[in-house]
Amino acid sequence: MLRLIPRHPRRIDTGRIRDELERQGYDITLRSIQRDLNKLSAVLPLCSDQSKPQGWWWQADADLLEIPGLDPQAALVFKMAEQHLKQVLPASTLDSLRPWFRAANGVLDALPDGVGDWNNKVRILPSGPPLIPPSINADVQSAIYQGLFENRRLALNYKPRGAANAKSYEINPMAVVQRGHSIYIVCTSGDDSNPKSFLMHRIESAMVLDDPASCPAGFDVDAYIAEGELGYRLGPPIKLVADFDAKAALVLHETPIATDQIIRGESAGKVQLTATVADTRELRAWLRGFGSAVQVLSPVGFLED
Repeated sequence: MLRLIPRHPRRIDTGRIRDELERQGYDITLRSIQRDLNKLSAVLPLCSDQSKPQGWWWQADADLLEIPGLDPQAALVFKMAEQHLKQVLPASTLDSLRPWFRAANGVLDALPDGVGDWNNKVRILPSGPPLIPPSINADVQSAIYQGLFENRRLALNYKPRGAANAKSYEINPMAVVQRGHSIYIVCTSGDDSNPKSFLMHRIESAMVLDDPASCPAGFDVDAYIAEGELGYRLGPPIKLVADFDAKAALVLHETPIATDQIIRGESAGKVQLTATVADTRELRAWLRGFGSAVQVLSPVGFLED
C-alpha cells in the first residue's frame, strides 16, 4: 500500500489505492485503508487532504524506507549519478531524486575510516561546456508525468521559440525523452496522428484531463528517435564521407558515430570516415565544431546550407 503512494506534489486517493490492491489480490475495504493510513501517518511522513475520497502523498523530502537495502556499490553509483545529473537535469527533477541521493550518502558516510570519503574520490565531467539546465515548472512536470503514467490527455499552454505568446494544445502524451539538458514530451496533438515533440521547459501550464490518451497504432519511440526527429531532422539518412585530421578522429575509434562506421587508414595526417547517419541540425553543428580539422566529401556541399 505504501508503495502505491506518490511523493508530493502528486497524490493518490484511497479509492484508487483500494482498486489497485484488489487488482493485486488483496481483499480490503476502503475504511480499513483509511484507518491504516491514518495510523501510519503518525510515524511516517505521510500527508492527506480532506477530499472525498481522501488523498494521500509522501512528503517531498521523505527519506526512503529501503535504506538498509542499499549496498556500498549501489550507493557509489547513486553518488556518481548525482554528480552527473546536476549538470543535465532541471532542479525540479533533481528535487524528486534527493531522497535516493541522501540514502546513498548515508551508506557511504557509514563506511569505516579510509574506505569512504567518496566526495574526494568521484568526479563527473561534462563532454562540452557546463551549460545550465533550463528551468522547468514543477507543477507542469508533475502533470505531464501523471498524464503519461495514467495514459490520459493533457491540456497545456506552450510557447514556441520566438513566439510572443503561448498557444493552447490538447495532446496525447506517449513518451518522455531527455536529450542533453532538454526534456521532450513526445505526443500527438488535436486530430493530427503524426507524432511531434514539445520541450518541457517551454510549457507554461499543464492540466491532466479525464479523457484517455490515444496513441497511434504501431508507435515506437525508439524508431521515432532513430529517425532523427529530436535532432531537428532535415532529410532522410545520408552516407557521410569525410576526411578528418587523424588526431581529431581519435574519439571516433572509441565512440563510433554509427554502427556501420568505417575509418580508413591514415594518409598525410588524415583519415577518412564513412558512416550512415541521420541528417540533422545536430550532426551539422557537430561537424562544424571540428573547424578545419574536417572536410565533408559527400554529400557535396553538405555544410554549406
